[in-house]
Amino acid sequence: MKIGGKLRQKIAFFLFVLMLALLVGGVGLTQEKITLIFRQNDPPADAAGLPQAVAEFDRNHPNIKVKYESVPWSDALNQFIREAGVGTGPDVLQLAFVWTRDLAKAGTLVKLNPLIEQYPLPYGIEDFVAVELGILDEGIYGIPWTTDTFAMIYRKDFFEEAGIAPFPDDSWEHFKEVAGKLTKDRDGDGVIDQYGFAFPAGSGSTGGMWFLVNYFIWSNGYTFIKQSSEGGWQIGVDAGAIAETMRYFNSFFEEGITPRSLIAVDSWGDPELIYGLAKGDFAMGFMPPASFRAAMNANPEAPLFSAQVPAGRVTRRTHLGGRTLAINKNTKHIKEAWDLLKWMCSEYVFETYYRQQFSAQKTLLKKIKYGPEYEGYVKLIPQAQTFYTYIISPVRVQTMWALTNREFAAVYSGQKSIEEASKELISKIRKALEEALKES
Repeated sequence: MKIGGKLRQKIAFFLFVLMLALLVGGVGLTQEKITLIFRQNDPPADAAGLPQAVAEFDRNHPNIKVKYESVPWSDALNQFIREAGVGTGPDVLQLAFVWTRDLAKAGTLVKLNPLIEQYPLPYGIEDFVAVELGILDEGIYGIPWTTDTFAMIYRKDFFEEAGIAPFPDDSWEHFKEVAGKLTKDRDGDGVIDQYGFAFPAGSGSTGGMWFLVNYFIWSNGYTFIKQSSEGGWQIGVDAGAIAETMRYFNSFFEEGITPRSLIAVDSWGDPELIYGLAKGDFAMGFMPPASFRAAMNANPEAPLFSAQVPAGRVTRRTHLGGRTLAINKNTKHIKEAWDLLKWMCSEYVFETYYRQQFSAQKTLLKKIKYGPEYEGYVKLIPQAQTFYTYIISPVRVQTMWALTNREFAAVYSGQKSIEEASKELISKIRKALEEALKES
């Protein structure tokens, strides 16, 4: 059958319009973007580079738009719990190591095992430290992102002036000896104006003394609580070992190596500690990386460096803290959220944008070159242990933390003798364990 010219024109025009409609519709579909929310909790200085890392992810994924959010640590946990309860919240979020299991129990996080198997991480999940903190019933609910610990901070110029080298990381006894030598009356007026060692010794329930105490007892073969061979729970330190620890740190105050004003300081980020190191009031300090950076920024001319915590009779040990990345159970785009999570954990992001944080991947910690001032942290992290045993024990970590700080501060202030405070601390932790076991 022959088709007339006018009919052919109509058919051609119809096909042209149809193709144009399909083309326009197709373009519209490709332009429709998936929106993800990425949330982190650090202040701007500690999160520097993250907005740029997210922006590059956007450029590499034209069909995805990521909204970058910051929520302070003080509000982050409660805010996410509220959001998760009503079906909202960020798609990918930053958590403290110790939050992950509880949020998994509450059913707020995506189980990541299928994603890990189908879309593997570059160096495998085995390359990450502290994975156990995010495991619940064999399910993995968080990928460790960054990690840190506390290190000793010191003024290199003071060591050189005193002819002391290297930093005393061999034993707690030698450390104190050097701290004593670095305690000086620089003005010759009979008043100490350069103290050898500064540390937060306050009684606050979340104060920094808890970490120093654990480092000391761990290094000497003890722990506050542990599992027995039968699978039960028991106290892992006695009053004698606690008394030894109290006697050691109290001697810094008794001998004038540490100013008594620090008995009232709880936070490792307290201005007295930060600016004291920056100005030269203290020769050595004790703090995590963020506080260390604050001290360096307070006086860029001060030659501040980090070093390892001293070793005890058994080992050298610090705690492994850090942050985890997780996916909200409410996300509508699990695969895309996983792609974003993997990107933020990538070697490229840590090398290019996020150099002020230490990766929780063993391979990256070795490959990425950090400045010589961070040497102490880089050496300590592989030797550090998590608070996993404390976290899974019947006694709340916060209970042991608060009791420890309170009893040590009571010794420093003279309210209790070392013998009395050490016995009371063990007695109170034992009582908390017994009560927790009864409730369970």
